[in-house]
Amino acid sequence: MVPAYNEGRRIVPVLDTLAAAPSVDAIVAVDDGSRDDTFAVASQHPAVATGKLRVVQQNPNQGKGAAMQRGADEAEGADILLFLDADLTGLTVEHVERLLAPVRSGEKVMALGVFRGGNFWTTLAQILAPNISGQRAIRRDVFLNVPCLADARYGVELAITSFVMGEGLPMTDVVLKDVSHPTKERKLGLLPGVVARCRMYQQMMPFLLRRYNPKRKRKP
Repeated sequence: MVPAYNEGRRIVPVLDTLAAAPSVDAIVAVDDGSRDDTFAVASQHPAVATGKLRVVQQNPNQGKGAAMQRGADEAEGADILLFLDADLTGLTVEHVERLLAPVRSGEKVMALGVFRGGNFWTTLAQILAPNISGQRAIRRDVFLNVPCLADARYGVELAITSFVMGEGLPMTDVVLKDVSHPTKERKLGLLPGVVARCRMYQQMMPFLLRRYNPKRKRKP
């Protein structure tokens, strides 16, 4: 599942990796009202012709939470959902398989991918706040039970983690070595990037203020 907004220049390597992963049966890319050619680029990927990739579009832009919800709705019949950001660099098939493994085995309901080594700033951000990672494998039934998904926008990652921990469900972190993505400042320019980052944190704030109440401790 790849939610994307204005990622026409960056989405192809992520789709390439997913298409090559043996444990990935189907890929859904959701273009969330992009103003660039994201939808056209994704639709031209070879995996569309093989039937492994489906590209859907929603207009206008509704936010990351709504895009993830749309992807889950499109993935009827799937037991496990794998969410990946569309702008990842350094992602390999091995990373995908390792992220899926704890959930496929039935040991965990969610595996959270955390960056290490790909970029100083993104690694630091995920050391300080791993729960905001956009890379995760999760049982579909658990994901669909998370409240307020469609309205969460950039707070969706925290909403998911808060729900899983609050329910005391087993989860784990999976290190994604040498994986990263460009910062908003690098993608958009300094001032627009700072504005976009502030907007992202504003959308996260209601979920940051919620206290976790896990029934069980998080297991490594």
